[in-house]
Amino acid sequence: MRLIGILGVLCLVAAPTLGGPVTYTFNSTAGSLGLNIAGQGSTGGGLAGTWAVTIWQSCGHIGASDTFILENASLTNTSTLKLSLAGLATATIVPAHAIFLDFGGIKGAPAIPGHIAGNLVPNLAQTDVYVEASVFVTGLTTTTFSTKTWAGSLLPFMFAITTSGVTSDIAIATLGGTFGYQVGIPDIGLTITLDLIVNIEGTTHVVPDPALGGLTALGLAGAGAWLRRRRS
Repeated sequence: MRLIGILGVLCLVAAPTLGGPVTYTFNSTAGSLGLNIAGQGSTGGGLAGTWAVTIWQSCGHIGASDTFILENASLTNTSTLKLSLAGLATATIVPAHAIFLDFGGIKGAPAIPGHIAGNLVPNLAQTDVYVEASVFVTGLTTTTFSTKTWAGSLLPFMFAITTSGVTSDIAIATLGGTFGYQVGIPDIGLTITLDLIVNIEGTTHVVPDPALGGLTALGLAGAGAWLRRRRS
């Protein structure tokens, strides 16, 4: 009974600190980046890199109803994206020239938290996105359009993750959404709307809640003290 009493006190002491935020970095295992130009068509290619998510996980593992926010990223296109512009020119994004570097609130303010709905169930993540992109236009005109910018509004990205039963699980997550911006090309009388469409999957190792290490250490110490008293 004394051991039960000791463990009960330890649980009460540690409980308020459970469910703290843990930031996970996901390494891509598959990804695609689509380029859509309104009225001109669409094309796609590879996307790779990492992105981070902070999860307020409960009980030392990722579970339904846990709160999350999207964090920084390093995602870039791995293949060439090319589209014809009304037969007058061609818009091209070469590898490593469409880069997603950060998620956050409007122009970098904190993002709006989302809540995990369940195992790999898509969850809405309202977030601004910071992108660096260069579009090369050739044909009747030859020019390069570059941007380094936040979208300036909250965009609907969908985030899904496997819930975990134990802290040693490997978590799989998917992320998808669209970043759009306009480019004017006066030489051919076009204003094009570029939509960069992200779809990526990645994995990470689930880590225990920071409080669990302390709880385990305290529990072992308490059990050791009880056993010493028993032996004496």
